[in-house]
Amino acid sequence: MAFPSSPTNNQTATVNNIAYTYNSAKNAWTRQVITNINVSGNIVTTSTTTSTSSTTGALIIAGGAGINGRLNVGGNIIANSGVNSTSSTTGALVANGGLGISGNVFTAGWIVPSSNLSQNLGTTTSWWNNFYGVSTQARYADLAENYQADNNYEPGTVLSFGGNNEVTISTHSHDTAVAGVVSTNPAHLMNGALDGENVVALALQGRVPCLVQGPVDKGTVVVSSDTAGVAEALDITRFQPGCVIGKSLENIPDDSIKLIEVVVGRF
Repeated sequence: MAFPSSPTNNQTATVNNIAYTYNSAKNAWTRQVITNINVSGNIVTTSTTTSTSSTTGALIIAGGAGINGRLNVGGNIIANSGVNSTSSTTGALVANGGLGISGNVFTAGWIVPSSNLSQNLGTTTSWWNNFYGVSTQARYADLAENYQADNNYEPGTVLSFGGNNEVTISTHSHDTAVAGVVSTNPAHLMNGALDGENVVALALQGRVPCLVQGPVDKGTVVVSSDTAGVAEALDITRFQPGCVIGKSLENIPDDSIKLIEVVVGRF
């Protein structure tokens, strides 16, 4: 189809399946820019699909992409804003903004955040369901669980079961009710939905900063002490099952109190 011979301003025409709009001020036909695409089926890109990227086959989205069907991409998806879809990707998914997913994500490549620790999967009020995978890795080092405390305790504080709620600060040496150490940055947090005024993450396994009164050496077994919230070296003559917190990873040559790493759960 050819362009109309006597067009009026803003008149539209389709030539070779491409939509144009007539601009009388410029006396020219301008190719229309598509601002919204509503898709009920599939968008499939191949190696011949071009984009605003230098990578052939990449789909670059500056805004949100809402797709009712499946999005099958042989290249990359780069999202600068929110991406909401039920898409499956065979390439890399690079999210510079938010990633909101209402269905499943199937990818044969990578899902890469724009920078380390800048993206979350789910929120504190919107939990993802089961995770199935081969292995996971974490930057931090301890397994922790949330408990209700009777006060707001700082990381590294030794707590015991008791008080007005579930846990309280330890005040007795070799206490068999010792619960653990307030975690600084847990690698895995259980009971994450626990709500309350003084919820503390208690390290149950792994390495964690802990307040310890010396002297201790690397590998020294530590227990609670008479100093509130502070651990000390085990006195073997006072040992009772359940009193051990863990083992020291550092040396304190004198009787000073320092925040050092302790491996909890190593009995």
